Amino acid sequence: MRAHIGVVTWNRQDLTRLCLTSLLAQTPPGYSLTVVDNGSTDGTPLYLKELADAHPHMRLRLLKRNMGVAVASNLAWEDANGADYFVKLDNDVEIRDPHWLERLMGMLAADERVGMAGYRLCPWHEGTPIQLADTTPALSVACCNGACACIPRAVHEKLGFWNEGYGRYGYEDLEYSWRARRAGYLLAYALHEDAVRHLGAEPEWRDPDIESGKLSSRTAALSGTKAYLMYLLLFEQGIIPLKVDRKYLPVEGPDGLSFSLNPKHKALQRLLTHLVQTVETSQIGDISQLDLRAWQKKGIPS
Repeated sequence: MRAHIGVVTWNRQDLTRLCLTSLLAQTPPGYSLTVVDNGSTDGTPLYLKELADAHPHMRLRLLKRNMGVAVASNLAWEDANGADYFVKLDNDVEIRDPHWLERLMGMLAADERVGMAGYRLCPWHEGTPIQLADTTPALSVACCNGACACIPRAVHEKLGFWNEGYGRYGYEDLEYSWRARRAGYLLAYALHEDAVRHLGAEPEWRDPDIESGKLSSRTAALSGTKAYLMYLLLFEQGIIPLKVDRKYLPVEGPDGLSFSLNPKHKALQRLLTHLVQTVETSQIGDISQLDLRAWQKKGIPS
């Protein structure tokens, strides 16, 4: 079994150093790694270049501007090639157990019902104790935290990529978890809470700019909570498929990598714009009545 790990960075060089140093030190050989920098301005690109020069299994992609977590993570995903598993690992996570990756892959290999595996990174994440097909105990959860999520190739082929419609920070992990459950998969956490540590969730490591950016993304009309609810509605109604394609297509040019809007996404973007501007949602997520029959007949490629 082989995994490809994708790490997205944007400033926060101290956390990135902790993350990548621990990852490289604690993870046995046999995996590949892509680090995508989202236009850092704090010296992170130079550090990453030096690190990539010293580690042949690491590929570095430097973006000119911050395209958001989902876009950068999907770029890393495209480097997975023949890997059996893809791991989305945030750059504020410290690896503390050399068996962390082997354990996640083992859970997924042991029970084909499980579509995503991870660790309980926050004490408020709740779940239900279960046994996997090989009797391994685990925690069944409704959402697999995107800070450390392992996904089998077969699930990626069925569900596609992280949704790039949520701005710089958003609901891509919550939505992928929802789509996985909608497709009939279980989501499971390993019962080893000391294997990884989510430093970015701890008060002393919180960055005001990062937190402000998250708040802006999640409250924006076209990338926030309301957009998330609209996406779920469109999935439920069969207007868009559960398999999500890239919204932004990478284009290699003389000045480096740029992105163009996927032509297949334009009709969906028009519908989402219409919905978020005209459909009312309550604070508990209820959606007002609306007629989607014309769109159901038409269908929109995602």
